[in-house]
Amino acid sequence: MEQRPSEPSSLDDLQSGPNLGETRGRILAADDDNVSLELLKELLSMSGYHVQCASDGLQAIDLFQQNRPDIVITDIRMPHKDGLEVLSRLRELDDTVPVILVTGYGDLDNALGALRRGAYDFLLKPIKPDRLINTVNKGIELSRLKRLERDYRKILERQVEERTRELASTNEFLSGILNSSRGVSIILTDFNGVIQFWNTGAENIYGYKADEIVGSNILKLSPDRKNGEQELQTAKRLIENEKTTIQQNIKRISKDGRELTVFSTMSPMLDSSGKMSGILSLGQDVTEQVRLHDDLRQSYDKIRRLQGAFIFALANLAESRDEETALHLKRIQAYCKLICERLRASGLYTEKLTDDFIENLMQGSILHDIGKVGLPDKILFTTDKFTDIEFEIMKQHTIKGGLALEQAAREAGEDKGYLTLGKEVAFYHHEHWDGTGYPFGLMGNVMPLYARIVALADVYDALTTERRYKEAFDHENARRTIVQGRGKQFDPTIVDAFLGVEQEFKQIRDDFMQSISENKDSLIRGRSDTVSLPSNMLNEDRS
Repeated sequence: MEQRPSEPSSLDDLQSGPNLGETRGRILAADDDNVSLELLKELLSMSGYHVQCASDGLQAIDLFQQNRPDIVITDIRMPHKDGLEVLSRLRELDDTVPVILVTGYGDLDNALGALRRGAYDFLLKPIKPDRLINTVNKGIELSRLKRLERDYRKILERQVEERTRELASTNEFLSGILNSSRGVSIILTDFNGVIQFWNTGAENIYGYKADEIVGSNILKLSPDRKNGEQELQTAKRLIENEKTTIQQNIKRISKDGRELTVFSTMSPMLDSSGKMSGILSLGQDVTEQVRLHDDLRQSYDKIRRLQGAFIFALANLAESRDEETALHLKRIQAYCKLICERLRASGLYTEKLTDDFIENLMQGSILHDIGKVGLPDKILFTTDKFTDIEFEIMKQHTIKGGLALEQAAREAGEDKGYLTLGKEVAFYHHEHWDGTGYPFGLMGNVMPLYARIVALADVYDALTTERRYKEAFDHENARRTIVQGRGKQFDPTIVDAFLGVEQEFKQIRDDFMQSISENKDSLIRGRSDTVSLPSNMLNEDRS
């Protein structure tokens, strides 16, 4: 049977602390290498610690349950259950006990990952004695502090509960407290929803006097009885199963027919024996705050749409100087979104790939060639291969665009939005993974993630679009070119993400080509009023 250290029953017991005998602390060490295990035990025993040993992960978990140590040291590679599985199980059993992982250089990545999953620290083989003792000392101190905090909290909770029951026994005192809250409704119902108590705050919010509403069902306050019944049943299940407090905005209707939004906090009501006897609800009328928040949200969304339209118009103005404008900008947005979603679904860059990141990338990606507005027409419209000098001039569009957007972001006081993102896309979308790109020759992850995404999307679109100097590639040829550039021109993880959604890429490209063809046919037939594009494909590309 699992043995647990006895809990202190008072603050005096807590302050006296546990009796550890003559040892500095209890350590559980696990390793399937007997030589390493004996060496570890000898080093720790010489420093005054009591060490218990396990030769595999299952034995370590069993010993941990029998006699909780102050700290656990476990090798990563072990039979039956490895160190990471042991870590996971011990965290479930008692998260106050620090776990130190022992690893070789080959498992360093696993050790670093384990830190993010709750491991206290890791030690590299061969273990240095001074590093071992220092880490153990600090870990045991942390363990004792965590246990002290846990026990202290339990004692305080018991004292609070005892004091609360004493106060609750005085009905007159409790009623005075409840009715003094004139701006907060306090409503007590039984588990069938019948109102048992109704304070002055509830009268002020809903308009009913206590003698008008007590004995009625709480559903009388619901604008929609069916939805109200579902809300009540959900609240009952949560409170009965979790025995905890739940908070939510709920719709209510007042005596005079006004629809209200009430922020409600519902908790289980306990009798003197600790048995749940009903639901206690505290409510505050937040109707006006919700309305103002909705108005503010609508205004914000409208501003975002206007900003998006302005950015798109600005980008399209720059792109339209190039005669091959089709639907380049919208395609770039669609391709970038696909890659982001694929990366996130694959578990890559999840901390970066938030909804805001993707939204800003879709806005900023269309500004990648904004610097072309500063190029001479003879460079932009030439049908011949660039001379060395002309190519150097063409490459300047990255610098011109990046600097322009940098200034715009600075004047707008923005440091994380789409202008900042668009600046870096403009600067770096022609950089290559292997460092052979321009204008700065960045290599690998030094190139920002969003620029790496736009770089692939831009190349795919350029390959599959007809230009004045070439015909459009079909999807297979474009795919082959991108795969050949994996690890050279393109980030391998971005190429892999592209391959995971390549059929969606092809479908987007085909839809745009069909829209262009249909629009041309409509115009030829004199039916310009019937021209239509897919809802997410609105502008042309001239890059």
